[in-house]
Amino acid sequence: MRHLFTCVAAATTVALSLLGCGSDSDSGSSNHGGAGGGAGASAIAQCVGNNEEFTPAEFLAQTAPGKACSGSSDVSSVCANNLPVIGGTCGKSCLSAGDDSQQALCVAGCIQAALDDSKSARLSDECVTCYVTDIGCAKSKCLGQCAVDPASPACFTCRTDAGCVAAFYDCSGLPEPGASDGGGGEGGS
Repeated sequence: MRHLFTCVAAATTVALSLLGCGSDSDSGSSNHGGAGGGAGASAIAQCVGNNEEFTPAEFLAQTAPGKACSGSSDVSSVCANNLPVIGGTCGKSCLSAGDDSQQALCVAGCIQAALDDSKSARLSDECVTCYVTDIGCAKSKCLGQCAVDPASPACFTCRTDAGCVAAFYDCSGLPEPGASDGGGGEGGS
C-alpha cells in the first residue's frame, strides 16, 4: 500500500510538472504568493466551506509550518475555496478514469482546473497530493459511504474511522476545523 501511495504521488507530481501545474516556487517546496495568495483571496473576510470558522489571517497563522500546504498561496487558495466540495466532485467525476494512477492524475487536474475557474492560485504539487491521497483513501476505504455524497456525515464518519481525515491534516498542515471546540470538522475532501 505504501508503495502504491509513493507511486501515485510521484506520478501525480511528474504529470503536474509536465502540465505546468506545479509550484511557482523555485525551492521545490510550497507555493508562496504573499499574504493575499490567489486572485480574489485577499478580499475575503472569512474562509469558506468547512473552514468558515477562520479568517484568512487565523487560517494562515494556525497552519503548521513546513507541511505540504503551508505556503501562503496554498493557504489562501484553500481558505477562499470550498475544497471538500471541489475534491468530492473531482473524486466522483474521476472514478472511471482508469487505474488508481490515472484517477489520481484526473483528480489533481480537476482540482487545479476548479481553482483556475475561481481565479485562485493553483495548489503546489505537495499540497494537491494531500488532497489526491485523501480522495484515494476515501475511495478505497469508504466508497459505499462517499460515492453518492462525498459531503455526507456517513462519508465523514467513515473517513475519520479509516484514518483518512487525520492523514490529510498531518500531510497538509492545515488547521482542522472544529478541532479547538471538540468538533470534527469536515475533513480534507
